[in-house]
Amino acid sequence: MRPGDPDPRLIRALVDRVFRPDAGSSVERVAEGVSTFVYRIRRAAETFYLRVLPERDASFAPEVRVHQLLSERGVRVPEVVYWEHRDPLLGRSMMVTTEIPGSHLGHRPVDEATRQIVFEAGQQLAIVNAVPVAGFGWVRRDQGERCDRAEVTELAGEHSTLRSFAFEHLEADLAALERQRLLAEHDVTAIRGLVEAHLSWLDAHDAVLAHGDFDATQIFQQDGRYTGIIDLGEIRGTDRWYDLGHFRMHDGEMLPVPVLDWLLEGYRSVVPLPADYDRRIAFASLLIAVRALARSLERRPKLAARHHARTSIPRDLAVLLS
Repeated sequence: MRPGDPDPRLIRALVDRVFRPDAGSSVERVAEGVSTFVYRIRRAAETFYLRVLPERDASFAPEVRVHQLLSERGVRVPEVVYWEHRDPLLGRSMMVTTEIPGSHLGHRPVDEATRQIVFEAGQQLAIVNAVPVAGFGWVRRDQGERCDRAEVTELAGEHSTLRSFAFEHLEADLAALERQRLLAEHDVTAIRGLVEAHLSWLDAHDAVLAHGDFDATQIFQQDGRYTGIIDLGEIRGTDRWYDLGHFRMHDGEMLPVPVLDWLLEGYRSVVPLPADYDRRIAFASLLIAVRALARSLERRPKLAARHHARTSIPRDLAVLLS
């Protein structure tokens, strides 16, 4: 149990209320949860996941809506079996979902089956990135008492433009990374120049849904077959390049070889990509990596020097400066 975790007795009482009390069932805290408190519920042969938001004024209602929209479009995501805007025991929003069977992509060797799994994930990601969002940035969870399943029909981002979302932290992040020598002065200068040269790429008029944390650990498989995508806890409104850029940033971190090209094969089979897609993905990856490295510096300064973004940023600069 970590500081701030809900009382385990309240979690048990909540589970017993959602499901019929069962002496053989188990509830365990899952350490991987970052933006939410996550619990694994085992009942006979079934496994469910309970997530609880730490913020008392936030709601799972928009995320529940996303699960519904994606399921309707054929994307394999966990099914929401129960949720509440504000649970009476915890005073917070909570959601229970089914399990996506199997394990993430990093738990299997890279072979032809892996290529097919990544291809199918790319197809499904293209569908995710076609869901419209009203505005850019984090999908708002602070809609108060309006957050019931009958009223949340539109997903709303925090920013009116993609530029304001992209620039929200950029200058402060670059200054901090240069000051702490995580980025060299010439790299910071190059990044500022590339942003200025590609401002038109930040002029998207319509936002679409991004998974927000898409990498190999979000792609699940079982016995060499694709089973689905997990963890929609960081959804946001962006342009089409955000999730592809995020995947590029982490490509090669979990698996011994890069697999972005396989993901793009699947993606392109659903949505055609322009001739400069590789540069656009590298540009998105670069901006995401700067923010990720700066957040690592804020949260875990001793580990920031080993963050994968320090590998991906030079790689992106090489593409964009060529």
